[in-house]
Order: sequence, then C-alpha cells, then structure tokens
Amino acid sequence: MTLPFHISQRHVLYFLGGLILLLAVVTVVSERGAIHLWRLRGEKSRIDEQNYRLQKENEALRQRVSRIRNDNHYLEKLAREELNLVRPGEIIYRFPKSQPDKDRRNLLNEDPTAESRPSTVRK
Repeated sequence: MTLPFHISQRHVLYFLGGLILLLAVVTVVSERGAIHLWRLRGEKSRIDEQNYRLQKENEALRQRVSRIRNDNHYLEKLAREELNLVRPGEIIYRFPKSQPDKDRRNLLNEDPTAESRPSTVRK
C-alpha cells in the first residue's frame, strides 16, 4: 500500500514532539494533573495538623472528665471557680477590678480640676 503523499521523517518527529509536549501540558495543568495533586497534598497536610491538634484537645478533655469523675478536690475547685460556690460559713470578699494601666495613665495626665470648673464662653 502506498500513500498518495510523502511524509518526511522531519514531519513525523515534529508531530511526535508536539504530541509529547501536549501530553506534558495536560499532565501538569489538567483537572487531575500535577498542580491539582500539589494542592491536595497541601490540604492534606493542613488537615493532618488540624487532626493532630484536635486529638490533643480530645485527650485533654478526656483527662479533665476523668478528674471530674474521680477527684473530689478537683471537682470542688471547679465548683468554686466556675460556679462561685462557697462552703457554709465562708465569707467572700470581692474587690473591684483595677483599671488597666492605659486608663490610669490617661487619668494621671488629665487635669483633675478641669471638670469641676465651669466653662467660659467668649462672645
């Protein structure tokens, strides 16, 4: 069988080179290509880190539950701190919360007599 036209080796090499280049581009940028795989690996590592963090948190919560169930002193401490419970006969002293340092500095810099003086209006 003979072809009606002649294909040179150079054209075949160009065609194969283009085909290989096209396959490489599709492999890199396609929906399931290398870039997508790279993003999925990054997402997997973030999820693994979050999973590890949550496992540590779960373990801490399990230990807290175990202490609440078995340690009466810890249970009493929690009741006192979180529920503000007291023993019979105890006296609770409450102190006002102090102002933050920033507010104290502002109060020290202000003139204390400025508020007590009446304002003067000039016409």
